[in-house]
Amino acid sequence: MADPVTLALATAVVTGVATKISEHAGTAVTEGLARLRRAAFAWFRGDDGAREALDEALLSTGDPAALEAVAGHLERASAQNPEIAALMRELGAEVDVSQEGEGNTVNQIHGDVSGSARVVQARDFHGDIHL
Repeated sequence: MADPVTLALATAVVTGVATKISEHAGTAVTEGLARLRRAAFAWFRGDDGAREALDEALLSTGDPAALEAVAGHLERASAQNPEIAALMRELGAEVDVSQEGEGNTVNQIHGDVSGSARVVQARDFHGDIHL
């Protein structure tokens, strides 16, 4: 199953609607989505399975299984294509996956966190934090 950010990006690629990424999508997000759509569509044209998944999602944009399939192909494309990977990182930082009132928190880490690197994930701080 794709992570919520990749699923949001896949939905935005299929629908072409930047608000699928962020309710307050600015010009940079809209332009980034247009670049990602062009790159993804070009990449998917060269892969029969990806193209079929995209076609199915375009015909039934509300089908979660179809969007999940596109998200999977988008993840694979990102792993193999540096342009798509860079666009997904750029837009991924803009994705609003919060689900107000449901208590969900989504943490994302990009990069190497081995060796001396440390990551702290937390939620609902009440008071001071000193690191």
